[in-house]
Amino acid sequence: MRAYFTQFLDFIMRHAGTGKARLFLYLFSALESIIIPIPVDPYLAACVLARSKDWIRISLLTALASVIGGGVGWYLGFALQDIVAQMAMLLPERIAGEAVFSSVSAAFAELGIMLILIGAFTPLPYKIIAISAGLFGYGLLPFLLLSAVGRTARFLLVGGLIACRRDVRMATGFASLLLLLICAGIYMTR
Repeated sequence: MRAYFTQFLDFIMRHAGTGKARLFLYLFSALESIIIPIPVDPYLAACVLARSKDWIRISLLTALASVIGGGVGWYLGFALQDIVAQMAMLLPERIAGEAVFSSVSAAFAELGIMLILIGAFTPLPYKIIAISAGLFGYGLLPFLLLSAVGRTARFLLVGGLIACRRDVRMATGFASLLLLLICAGIYMTR
């Protein structure tokens, strides 16, 4: 079993340095921001490991593609506002009626900056934040700017750790620690 895993890793590392692999990374990053439930970080790590000297460019382009995908997700949420509102009206009031929908919308308006930054930086599903931002009428330009800050910071951190340390486990551990600290900070400020 270990021999197959080693062969698989060798295959990935041989191909991760190609231009096609990086184009796929950027496409994957955009789609991950809309529908794909698998984080882009392991694929980013493979591409950076294969071309460590280009880690900044690879990380920045991955972030750009992710923000573009997030913009598409925002638009989908915005376009679905009426449909979701009508569906909420069909559900019992205590589950997802108009009052619940309004309170979630107000909470998103109040905490939107924090939600977008956390969703953009952490491994939490960014696609949910993107669609929710559009759904609850959060402004597109602030959403894109906050997403650019969070996604760029995240992917530069992952790419930089991989390029400098060449250790995927360390990057994952560091990102998990950062997420834990952010969540603890949010909990303590409530």
